[in-house]
Amino acid sequence: MRELKIIDVNAGVFDAGRRLAEETRTENRARGLYLVNLMASPGAGKTSVLLRTAKTLRNRFSIGVMEADIDASVDAETMLCAGIRAIQVHTG
Repeated sequence: MRELKIIDVNAGVFDAGRRLAEETRTENRARGLYLVNLMASPGAGKTSVLLRTAKTLRNRFSIGVMEADIDASVDAETMLCAGIRAIQVHTG
């Protein structure tokens, strides 16, 4: 019978991610950036909320949208057609 080997790591699985997130928050604060993560089911109205919010605030803030989708660019194209800066991330 083999001997059990125990490796004591003393670090959480998410520690590196948490550190990176805090660095990102600190950098964004210093640059005056405010980020919002809007998530919901398909068809819930996320794009409509983003369009309305961007149109309401566009004269007060510089606004951009990063869209994530499995393989489509429809929402990012909708933002661009409305004059809102957008990039598309295909998540596959």
